[in-house]
Amino acid sequence: MINSIAEKFNALEKRERLLIAVTCTVLIIAVFFMAVIEPLMKKSSGFNAQIEQNLRMVNTRQTEIDAFTRALNVDPSAAVRAKVAELEKTDKQVSSILQRRSINLMDPGQMGQVLETVLRDKPGIVLQRLSSLPVKPLRLSSDAETESDEKAESLPSALNAPVYSHGFEVVLLGEYADIYDYLRHLEGLSSSFFWDSLEYKVSSYPDSEVTLRVHTLSAVEGWIGG
Repeated sequence: MINSIAEKFNALEKRERLLIAVTCTVLIIAVFFMAVIEPLMKKSSGFNAQIEQNLRMVNTRQTEIDAFTRALNVDPSAAVRAKVAELEKTDKQVSSILQRRSINLMDPGQMGQVLETVLRDKPGIVLQRLSSLPVKPLRLSSDAETESDEKAESLPSALNAPVYSHGFEVVLLGEYADIYDYLRHLEGLSSSFFWDSLEYKVSSYPDSEVTLRVHTLSAVEGWIGG
C-alpha cells in the first residue's frame, strides 16, 4: 500500500509533489503545535499568572513589614518623656519663682510648732485652739518676676503653675498685754509668714480672746506638717 502511494506520488508533476509535501509539513506542524506547544503555552501562561500573583503578595508583605519597621522605630514613650520633662522644667521654674518671693517665709511644716512654741514663754496666755485651714491654690503673677522681657517669655507655663497657701488659725485667751507681747514676738521671728486677719474681743475683763489667721506658701498641695 505504501508502494502504491509512493508510485502515485512519483507520477505527479513536480509542482504537485511540492504542494503536497508543503501541505503535509504544515499539517504535521499544526498537529504538533496543538498536541505539544499549545498545552505548554497554556501551562506557561498559568505559571506567569501565578508568578504575578506571588509578586503582588510579596509586595504586600513587604509593605506591611516596612510599616511594622517604622512603627518599631517610633518610641512609644517619647511623648510621655517629653511631658515629664516639661513638668519637671515647670516645677523648677515655679520653685525658683517661689523661692525669690518667699525667701524668708516659714516652711508650712514648721508653722504649727512655732506658733505653739512661742506660747511656752507666755504663761499668761491660754491656747484655746490651733488648727490648720484648708489648703488653697494660688496663681503666680508675672509682675516684677523677671528681669528682662526675654526671661519673661521663657516662663509662661511656670507662671500659670499652682502655688498653695497653707493657713493656720490660732485662738488665744489672755490679758491684752500678754497677747500683744505674743504677737510682737511672732512678728520678730526670722522666718516670717503672711498675716491674714486678727479678731480681738473682750470675753471677760481683763481677759480677751484673739483669733489669728496666718499663712505661708508652698508648691506642695498637701499638708506636709502639723
